[in-house]
Amino acid sequence: MKKLLFYLLLAGAAFANADAPRIKAPLLDLEHVLAVLVYSVMGIVIMVLAFVIIDWIHPRDIWGEIADKQNTAMAIMFGCMMVGIAIIVAASVIG
Repeated sequence: MKKLLFYLLLAGAAFANADAPRIKAPLLDLEHVLAVLVYSVMGIVIMVLAFVIIDWIHPRDIWGEIADKQNTAMAIMFGCMMVGIAIIVAASVIG
């Protein structure tokens, strides 16, 4: 069964783009790697700043509630809040 699947995939790859020109793109382009690094650092900095601002605005001690009092509800709430901020940061970087 594995040989049959292999031969079918091989035949499909051979006939898929038979008339298309073969252009090899470089695997690692320095501009793309640099852009990924810059946007990653920028996203991490924005996430840390967002958490610091939320911690500053929030009336309770976040770390005390989560670590010392084992407040699972607050941990889930702040985790979901950070995921939401991460989605917003990712959408702003992409778009």
